[in-house]
Amino acid sequence: MKAITYILAPLLIISACNSQPAGETGSSDVIISGKVNNTSEGDIVIESIVEQQFQPVKTIQLQDDNTFSDKLTVTEPNLYRINFFNKQFAFLILDEKHSEVSVTADGDRTDGFIEIKGSKDTDYLREIQEIRARIGKVAEEINPAFMKANQEGDKEAMEQLQLQYMNKQKEINDQVKDKVREMGNSLTAVLVTQELNPDEDFAFMEEMAQKFSQTLPNSFFTKQLVEKVNSSKKFAIGQVAPEITLEDPDGNMVSLSSLKGNYVMIDFWAAWCRPCRAENPNVVALYNKYNAKGFEVFGVSLDRKKEDWVAAIEKDGLSWTHVSDLQYFNSAAARLYNIQAIPATYLLDKEGRIIGKNLRGAALRKKLEEIFDGA
Repeated sequence: MKAITYILAPLLIISACNSQPAGETGSSDVIISGKVNNTSEGDIVIESIVEQQFQPVKTIQLQDDNTFSDKLTVTEPNLYRINFFNKQFAFLILDEKHSEVSVTADGDRTDGFIEIKGSKDTDYLREIQEIRARIGKVAEEINPAFMKANQEGDKEAMEQLQLQYMNKQKEINDQVKDKVREMGNSLTAVLVTQELNPDEDFAFMEEMAQKFSQTLPNSFFTKQLVEKVNSSKKFAIGQVAPEITLEDPDGNMVSLSSLKGNYVMIDFWAAWCRPCRAENPNVVALYNKYNAKGFEVFGVSLDRKKEDWVAAIEKDGLSWTHVSDLQYFNSAAARLYNIQAIPATYLLDKEGRIIGKNLRGAALRKKLEEIFDGA
């Protein structure tokens, strides 16, 4: 098995501020033993995250036969890394219930063989990795057909393949969430939940945050999850979208709430954004089809120059409501909605409540068909 890095890369960022223990729940000495198949100059070091980076906790003595064994006092569930000569890393999660963990590693290359036994939480990480790897295989299967359809200009086939991929992605994501539920009070469950996208999985993340607040209340990682959920709640499905009031191209102040009573898509875009411009024909077609039935678009531009903004509106035939303060990502609306990249969209119902996020292409078409055609 190769190193568990696919899942842990984001977790290291999540854990970066963990500069002190979250609260002791008891302690035990965990025996960490194993073997290195290839040795190099340097040390084998057990590390944990302190002040935004991994810091050494203990150096392990390697024996003449390339084996090692040492004990680590564990007081709470935590994420550790075994650093083999600064060339290979084994990530593992330990708590005070563990007694012995064994690690076998190549030791001389990042993607080398690693086998970890004795840590159920680490086993869970591997299982999540295996589930998520399936989406890559789906992409490999769909890509040739998608490229062929693109070359032939077959938009209908492209949309069907896009929907197929999105449906499979959702299916795999649901499998991840099912696995998290199976993990009980495992720290891995907390970490994997933190990785989820609140735009798509807010209800599940909120459910897990409430659960872990009861079962792992002193954990730093639980507190991080609760903080993420709370900060995302304002823009969760079902919430009323915050007000936006900016100037239109004629200098008039226009508010998002002026479109209340319609289904409204807030569209964060810019003239310089190629993916935005590529999506515009699809939005134009849907706007023309459903505007008379009550579909509106509230375009929020993150352009810097008015002439670029206005020219793009005219060239792409965007005949809906447009506003901007021409402040790029410093736009008041972008900061309010925490927009980090565009295109970004929010679909609102007639009362201004969020019912969809980042719907584009076939996904947006399908959603509007459900709303207006009863599909």
